[in-house]
Amino acid sequence: MKIEEIRISDIVIPEERARATFTDEQHQELKASIEKNGFTVPILVRKREDGKYELIDGEHRIQVVKELGWEKIPAVISEVDDARATLLNVLANTARGTQNPMDVAEALKRAHDAGISDEELAAAMGHTKSWVRLYLTLTELPDVYKEALRNGDLKVGHIKEAMRLNDPVEIDAALQSVLHHGWNVNVLRYYVDRRIEELRKAQEAGDREFLETPPTPDYAKELVAYGDCMVCKRKVNRNDLSMPTICVDCRTLLEYVVEQLGNPREAMQTIYNALNLYFDVTRRQKETQVQQQAKQEQQVQLVTATNPGTQNPKKEEIEFSSEELKFIKLLKLAKQEGII
Repeated sequence: MKIEEIRISDIVIPEERARATFTDEQHQELKASIEKNGFTVPILVRKREDGKYELIDGEHRIQVVKELGWEKIPAVISEVDDARATLLNVLANTARGTQNPMDVAEALKRAHDAGISDEELAAAMGHTKSWVRLYLTLTELPDVYKEALRNGDLKVGHIKEAMRLNDPVEIDAALQSVLHHGWNVNVLRYYVDRRIEELRKAQEAGDREFLETPPTPDYAKELVAYGDCMVCKRKVNRNDLSMPTICVDCRTLLEYVVEQLGNPREAMQTIYNALNLYFDVTRRQKETQVQQQAKQEQQVQLVTATNPGTQNPKKEEIEFSSEELKFIKLLKLAKQEGII
């Protein structure tokens, strides 16, 4: 069995074969995917005595690439007899018509046990070998999880995410938490990411008790309820976390402010007070300058009229309280550091 690019004109499509039906929307989605990403899943054929190839599965994919103007197509060339070729064709098109992942998994398992390879199954199903292996793994799950997959309480995505934990006890605890809390796949993904990090830290610290104690559903719920702020490093309720697009300069600024001023809430108030003072001082300076200029002009006119040799009067100085002077020093420091 091998994968080659073969000419579409050399492919013979048997008249009597199982066929899946596709809507126009599905057809256009597949066409757009192939145009954008290329041909990722080869069709399945077998070699004929006349040198041509008999199609086992992939008629729809051939139709799409013909519309795109292709002359060749990647194909898995399988050495199978008539019975196995028919089995592969029926398996692929039957499985595509079901939404129950366990039905698909069990059909794949029967074909695999009959000697059909992962590569052949992948080509027949229009998926990758890793997809086939994942579905074959579903048949090895405890019955409670098989039933949950059948009735929709679990998705294949849940199984895929939980398996990243690479430990049967941890996988079981994760799936139990999914069923207990009704988590979707995204929440489980977040849990697995955090749990992997916890286990890594415990491993580095040599904390055997933590490593040997499986997490309860309540512990898992607490774990996904909080996240780490990337700036102040505190654990914060996920409802209070956001992830906007932020440039390096802005992130550096935020980290500097938190480092210098401490608690973010108190830092926000300090910055608010400082900026208010800054704007107030700037406004007062401008107003004073305007008033002084007008007053000076009047004095100059008066002095000039009575005594042409008299010099201009001194400018009045602005007086600040001790608290205002403290904020002004803070602002000067911030300017020196490039914050404002």
